[in-house]
Amino acid sequence: MRALFTAIWALLVATAAALLMLVPILDVAGVIIADFVEFVAGRFYFAPIFALVVGLSLWLFALQFRGRNRGQAPSWAILQGEEGEVRLSMAAIDTLIQQAAGELRAVREVRTSFYPRNEGLGVYIRVVVAAEESIPELTAQLQKVVKEHVLRVAGISIEEVRVLVENVSTGPRSRVVLR
Repeated sequence: MRALFTAIWALLVATAAALLMLVPILDVAGVIIADFVEFVAGRFYFAPIFALVVGLSLWLFALQFRGRNRGQAPSWAILQGEEGEVRLSMAAIDTLIQQAAGELRAVREVRTSFYPRNEGLGVYIRVVVAAEESIPELTAQLQKVVKEHVLRVAGISIEEVRVLVENVSTGPRSRVVLR
């Protein structure tokens, strides 16, 4: 949707610039612009329309920079071996993270998402933890276990693990063990 707005806006701005470019060359272009300015002068109901145009311009301008900072979530990690390239899907890495988190008794639920980080991979982990554990110690341990497990099993170095504790569970642990 953003690309459509940007394309339409670029076409409108190019058209306006083309008209202004023709003013010194063609008398007709200067007359058209002068007639338009004369028509708009003194009609204050055009002010909100032009304010909307300025606002849309600034919004599209800001959108172009905001989208670049986020980075697109990767689809796979690439391992370069002696025999060639191996691609590991994010679903496979997610399973490894689930296994690593399953080693910690106080972790109840785990959800992951990935983002590019420098030349490697970053992971957001959202967890529900048990109330009886120290959250700072548990999250530090979770970060360490995830990095080590994924590196050991898949050979992929996770550069950063960010943990968000979404909730604290007070009920008994119902654990699903992956085998």
